[in-house]
Parts: sequence; C-alpha cells; structure tokens
Amino acid sequence: MRKLEEEPETYDSNFTTLTKGINLEVHNWVLDNIKEGKTILEVGSGTGILSSKMAKKGRNVVAIDKNFQMINQAMLNYPSNIDGTLLYQIGTFKDLPIPLNSQDVIISTFMLSELRPFEQQIFLRNSWIALKPEGRLIIGAEFVPTGLWKVAFILKRWRYKKKLRRLRLKNTYLVKWFMNYLAPIGFKIVESKKWKHGSIQALELIKVNEDNSNEPGYYKPSSKKFRGIGSQFRIFRCTLTGQADRVPIEPGIYRSGNPTKNSPIIVTANYDFTYIKVMRDLRHIDVWVLCVDSNGINVWCAARGNDFGNEQILEAVEATGIQNLTEEKTLILPQLSAGGVSIPQLPKKSENFPFKIKFGPVWSKHLPQYLEEKPLKKPDYMKLAKFSLSHRMRAWVTHTTFLLRKIFLLPIIGFFFIFLLSLPWINKLAWVGELIAWIIISNGLISILFPLSNFTRSFIKKGMFFGFLTSLILGGISWILHGSLIFILLNVILFFWIAFFSTMSFSGYTMATSPTEIQEEYPRFRRINKFLLIMGTILSIIGIIFY
Repeated sequence: MRKLEEEPETYDSNFTTLTKGINLEVHNWVLDNIKEGKTILEVGSGTGILSSKMAKKGRNVVAIDKNFQMINQAMLNYPSNIDGTLLYQIGTFKDLPIPLNSQDVIISTFMLSELRPFEQQIFLRNSWIALKPEGRLIIGAEFVPTGLWKVAFILKRWRYKKKLRRLRLKNTYLVKWFMNYLAPIGFKIVESKKWKHGSIQALELIKVNEDNSNEPGYYKPSSKKFRGIGSQFRIFRCTLTGQADRVPIEPGIYRSGNPTKNSPIIVTANYDFTYIKVMRDLRHIDVWVLCVDSNGINVWCAARGNDFGNEQILEAVEATGIQNLTEEKTLILPQLSAGGVSIPQLPKKSENFPFKIKFGPVWSKHLPQYLEEKPLKKPDYMKLAKFSLSHRMRAWVTHTTFLLRKIFLLPIIGFFFIFLLSLPWINKLAWVGELIAWIIISNGLISILFPLSNFTRSFIKKGMFFGFLTSLILGGISWILHGSLIFILLNVILFFWIAFFSTMSFSGYTMATSPTEIQEEYPRFRRINKFLLIMGTILSIIGIIFY
C-alpha cells in the first residue's frame, strides 16, 4: 500500500487490482451497516472513495488522512451531489480532530496493517473516547487465516516482504493480536464478514462501558513462560537461526514477582530472547517489566536501527498507561539503548509522561545488584559492554548461521547445479561441504581473534586483516586436502572475500563501532566487495572445474 500511495491518481485502481476487488466489497458491507443520519469519522480515508459514497447517502462525514497527497486527490474528486456533509482534512489516529463523545460511527478500512501493536491499541482507545455511548467502530483489515489457508497466506506474505525490501519500503504489520485488545479496551464485536478464507475481514464493534467509566481500559498481555524446555527451545531458535528473524512477543507490561505501586519499572525490548533472559535474571524480584515495541529486535540492534528510541518509549507509556499502575516515576532502560534514546528530547514534567529516565546495566544479569544497591554512579562493568571470549563464541554461532541462511544458501545451491554436468555427484557434495567449512572457519577466526583487529576502527581495514589471515589458514588446509598450489591460487581471492565480507557483516555484533561510521565506509566497501566477489567467483569456478 505504501508504494501505491506514492501515486494517488492510480491508487484506487491499483489497490482494487491488488485485492482482486475485495476492497469494493468491504466498502459495500460498510455502507450496508451504517444507518441514516449518522455522524461519521473516517480515519485513513485515502483518496476519499468511501467517504464520498457515505456523503452521497446523506451521512455527515469527516474524513482524515495523514498523507497530504491523498487528501489533495480526494479534494480533486470531491462529489458534486451529496445529501450529507463531507469534510476532508489532514489528521491521524493519534490526534482525532473531533470533540469527545461526538461520533456515531468511526470507520477505518485497510489502515490497521500500517500500525504497530501499540499504535493499534492507541487507535482503539482514541476511537472509544471519540464515540458516543454505544457508538460503532467499523474496521476492514488483513488478518491471518486459519487452517491450511494459513500456509498459502504465509508464502504470499513472504514474497510481499521480499518485494518491500527490494523497493526499500518499510514493512507493514500483520493484525496479529488485535482481537485480544477489544474487550480490555472496551469494544465488543456485533457483526463480522470474511473474504478470501479469512485473510480479509470486516468487523463492526460497539463501544461498551460496563463500569461506567469515562475512560477506555488498557490491554495487558498474558504472562509468557520464561523457564522450562519450551522457553529454552525459543532461545535456541533465536540463536541458531542467526537472529535474522524478528521474534517478537506482545509488547506491553509484564510482572516479575508481585510488583506494587512502589516497584521499579524495567524497560526492555520485545525480542523473545531478551524477554526470557531479563525475566530469568530478575529471579522474581518484584518489578514491572515494560517491553517496548522494538519490532522483535534485540536492544542493541533496535537502538542502532531506530526501533528502540524516544518514539517507542512514548508510545509504550501512552498505550499501556503504566503511570496509572505505579507511583514510581523512573524508567530504568538498558545501557545499550542509549544510542537510540535522547533524554533531552523527551517531555519534561508532562502529565502524559511523568517519568525520569535512567540507564541501568549493560547486561541483565547485573539488574538484581543494581536494583538493590541503587548506585549513583554505575561501576564500569555495568556500563561498558566488553566483547568477551564467551560473547564472541556465541556471536560465531549466531553470525555463521545467519550467513549460511540469508547470504550463502542460494549461491551454494546455484554452484551445486552449475557443476551438475562437470563433476561427479560425490565431488559436488564434497565441494559444497568444503565451501561451508570455509565460511565456518573464516567466521571462527574473526570471532575468536577479533581483539587482534583493535588497531583500527575501520571495518574495511579489519576485513582486509582477516582476509589475509583467513587466506593463509584456508590455503594451508586446502594444501593438506588437495596438495595443489594452482587450486589454492585460484581460490585465494574467494578465501579473502569470504572473510572481508563476513567482517563487515560481523560489525553489528561487536559493539565496536557506530551505524554512522559503517554508513560512511559502506560506499567504498561495496566497490571493493563487488570486485572481490566477481573475481573470486570466476577463478574459483575455474579451479573447481579444471582441478
């Protein structure tokens, strides 16, 4: 959708093609479920197709969208014959431009997939506040189907995500936990309709107020196991898949022990591995654990990639209402989030954000000591992230798995078939095994001997250092296996390239540089990397075929 929004003139026709006309069926279902004489707010109105249809039927409609180009296109298509009223304006779900308790109906179609989980909760809460008693919220969105249809949906989604990465567009989000939010916030489903085996659904929700409160409720996720065999397998999944996949838990407030209004608040990422580690290290100490929506990424990588910063902290506070649970007004953040959080830019003495920020220890294993001693100044071991041998060994496993899954898998398969006619079957298997061994050994050398490269901060220079070192080691192993100097010479550039590329890829694991430094190096790295890859591949193929 985000790509389509870049061309408002063709948005509707292209989106209709994308959904195979189901968007129009959703519009018709919405129109059939709106009674006459209603005040309506449409959120995420796009080019105004649905809002203009409602105005033609005598409804009084305010339609908002955050995209100026879409509102401008809607104004160009403003209908001439309407029986109701129609007002287009710039606006978002975070700041609805209408009075409290003023709307009979709020409508949003195909917007939820643009919102992260906390944003979905904020949208529901703001809609509840804007609706009249027993007002209706009508939603059309993409959901995950059930049964065997889920497999086809996942495959389609996988292709869609690859296309987004190719176009360098932000990912959209599945409406994964949305149904869990409805009852706690104050909505009940009164009618629904499904298309394409449930992958697209329309819901009509009614505002409920069972406790006669003037405020909507807050959603709190159920506790998630962090001990036992099941949680250990979740850790293995994160480690042995190279941490290449985002593995989120529901963002929100979790309990360690039995926290009270005076208990501390620990803030961390909603990455499953991180959650398990933090909860285990707290050992049921009475604290609130606030998992921000880091998009299922660990703290260090999320802070480097703008997924753990001021925006995520403010959003978490607004969505969870944690200030209402505790009198403690300090949020304790992980030290490694400091690269993404700017304390001076956070609100000061705000009613909606009444918190001070402190950075706790680097590693969660030091949290019990930190909470007990409450040091005014953290000792060095709590604030400095040393890339110790044990961390480097784990990084070896994780990074190698990542490279084998995400970078080298398809090239290895491709080379296997290139040699289909030129090598016996057993030789092809042996060569594939040898190439995998090169990758594992190269990354082992980088991980274990990484301190030897501390003579420079440049990862291009580090890559060249490990390229030469790896070439010597792999050349010696190849001599033992093949006894051919020609074979070694024809593969030495590929040996060098594997280490050179892997070193740059390894930069995110080391905490030895900043994203800015990597970005500055990257244009030059790409040129060198491209040359080495092309030359190394050509010479290696020659060596394997004619050896």
